[in-house]
Amino acid sequence: MLLGESLVRTSKWYPDKTAAVSENTRLTYTEFNRRTNAIANALIKFGIRPHDHVAIICQNASQYLEVVYAAAKIGAVAVCLNWRLSAKELAALINHSDSKVVFYSKKYEHMFAAMRKDVKADLRYVAIGGALEGAVDYEKLVETNGTDEPKISVNIDENDTVIMMYTSGTTGTPKGVMLTHKNMISNAVNTVIEFQAGRDLVYLNILPLFHIAIFLPMNCVMVGGTNVFLPEFNPETALALIEREKVTFTGCAPAIVKFLIETPNFKKYNLSSLRLVLYAAAPMPMAVITKAIEDLKCDFVQVFGMTETSPVTHTLTPEEHILEGPEYKVRRLGSVGRPIINVQSKIVDDDGKECPVGVVGEIVDKGDTIMKGYYKMPEATAETIKDGWLYTGDMGYADEYGYVYLADRKKDMIITGAENVYPVEVEMCILKMSGIADVAVIGIPDDKWGETVKAIVVRKPGANVTAQDVIDHCKANIASFKKPQTVDFVDALPRNVMGKMQKHILREPYWAGRKRKI
Repeated sequence: MLLGESLVRTSKWYPDKTAAVSENTRLTYTEFNRRTNAIANALIKFGIRPHDHVAIICQNASQYLEVVYAAAKIGAVAVCLNWRLSAKELAALINHSDSKVVFYSKKYEHMFAAMRKDVKADLRYVAIGGALEGAVDYEKLVETNGTDEPKISVNIDENDTVIMMYTSGTTGTPKGVMLTHKNMISNAVNTVIEFQAGRDLVYLNILPLFHIAIFLPMNCVMVGGTNVFLPEFNPETALALIEREKVTFTGCAPAIVKFLIETPNFKKYNLSSLRLVLYAAAPMPMAVITKAIEDLKCDFVQVFGMTETSPVTHTLTPEEHILEGPEYKVRRLGSVGRPIINVQSKIVDDDGKECPVGVVGEIVDKGDTIMKGYYKMPEATAETIKDGWLYTGDMGYADEYGYVYLADRKKDMIITGAENVYPVEVEMCILKMSGIADVAVIGIPDDKWGETVKAIVVRKPGANVTAQDVIDHCKANIASFKKPQTVDFVDALPRNVMGKMQKHILREPYWAGRKRKI
């Protein structure tokens, strides 16, 4: 099945079912599919052909999904861009992606003119949610184009790229990840099975659609569920939508879960419809998951993966969220779970040999969800995919039951003298101290040891933690060579929209001017 065909099937079998709720708009699957067809037929009139690229810069909205499916139906590629980037950064990605049409939200009008100045090609622009100078109005395209299924003269293959997303750039320049119809359908099938999703699914889109979390609303379409769109995250609005729309499922970063349960008016909302909360992108502190399970009274599932794996490779299921019991079961909350159905995963050493239980190595994955490659970056693709295995750059180990525990990113590993230090281990140690709100551990250059360990810490309000306190705490709880040699205190740490630490920003001042960054 191709991605566009999944929508055609659902609209045929469940025509009157509510497909999308977006601000003041409610669409049945018939209406949603017809609007999608109108945009697809408009793209054909614009001259868009199979394999051409169409960029989207828009908040969570039904129109976003319409554009993605419209591109899929005509064999084009939807390039999902992060609206939180600067105008210059967006222009650079539009240029790199070779996009021919840009769908742009009125909401980000303040960047529109500046962005266009840096776009090299003369592109067509379509304005979503209101008029923009130099752009065609989205709703006029819906009104003036045919709603029959689009006709194209070229067969679309399941191995054709359908979505392109740029990596978050946590280690440098973003790379365009090419995901195929087969990738997205395979991931949907895998996760629908694991999540036991059914046609009564009502999914609240909190996570941004420019992120690979877009697979979740696609799952919803595949099973004939209802997508509810939250344009931008606001805890009160999210809780109100859960109550009003009887939301059964949502996906969050751990920080979002924390915001929801700490909302002052939390208890006034009826959240009894909520059955499952998915979380990903960062570790969930034990205190947060314990309180969330108690307060939300629903199941939780953790997923792990990356854009390049479209995305889910591992999952910690609801029944594995054990707060009390045997130690070997409780400790699984510190893992990312076990490989998902239809994905092969193993942990290997530098020679590609599988590591024994408990030994740290690189996590590598194989299956139908592995990306096609990086756009216009064959060397980076060859470095990442070897003999069908995708080398994730994530370091971890497996226990005797197959649960995988992360150590760190391979590029974040610190080599001090002859010893390897995984920053996550040091960070988790520091986070156990009272008075610590956030922490990042990095390696900085040292003439004697090559690198030394530095901790960059955010104190909780009113806390009087000192650098020596941090060093002494680490010395008492982990190997001495792992303890920070220096500690800096800051007000906040750089994180991307999904909560991932951007350590390259922290490292840059220390490694500037050096050929080697390790």
